[in-house]
Amino acid sequence: RACQIRENTMAGVALACVLGPVAYSLGSPTAASARRGAPAMQYSLNNYPLPGPLSPVYNQALVKLSRSDETTTGGLFLAAEEKEKPREGVVVEAGPGRVHPDTGATLPTAVKSGDLVLLGEFAGEKVDYNGASHQFVSDDGILGTFKGGVVQADTFCPLRDRLLVRLAEAQSETSSGIALATGDDEAATQGEVVAAGPGRMTSAGEVVPVGISAGEHVLFGKYAGADVSLPGGKFKVVHASDCLAKW
Repeated sequence: RACQIRENTMAGVALACVLGPVAYSLGSPTAASARRGAPAMQYSLNNYPLPGPLSPVYNQALVKLSRSDETTTGGLFLAAEEKEKPREGVVVEAGPGRVHPDTGATLPTAVKSGDLVLLGEFAGEKVDYNGASHQFVSDDGILGTFKGGVVQADTFCPLRDRLLVRLAEAQSETSSGIALATGDDEAATQGEVVAAGPGRMTSAGEVVPVGISAGEHVLFGKYAGADVSLPGGKFKVVHASDCLAKW
């Protein structure tokens, strides 16, 4: 009887050795169901299916736009009648940068995935990506980023040699009390610099610092820059090279 028990035990061990690898390869019913139930991410561009995600090239960035052109999700207020005013969006992917044709130096893209950015007027190419409105834009068409994803003047970081300028209110009279005739559509051409970018990038990939600092006042051309309405006043983003004087 002891021999029979031993033989039955050995047979059970052998059967376990045979079925063990099979059970391991199949896994538990719950794990197998989880593997079968995990849907693969589907990508599409302008309603055409894609085999995988888009990868921007050179200094291009793929930006997911805010839902509304009039009032963006981050609180950036835009005039409804001016559809091409700057808008905000989040960078989905950014290219590695571009190589300068003369020097061979790599000029890295100024933004990265996850950045909340402010786009310039008429910048880039709109596309429908994965069922949502996106825009391809070079980093030259991006005015700046918002630190911490908060849309405020004090969190705005201009790109390259750009400046964020708080526009001065137009004077209604001279220092001697003489009334001045000013139209509502008269564009402000001066103001206080709230933030300044790191500087212009040369063909060798070196950054030339901006010669204008936050706190200074500047005068710029009437048609320079892009108007932006942020909490706390009216602003304009201009290139430092568009400024005529500072004080």
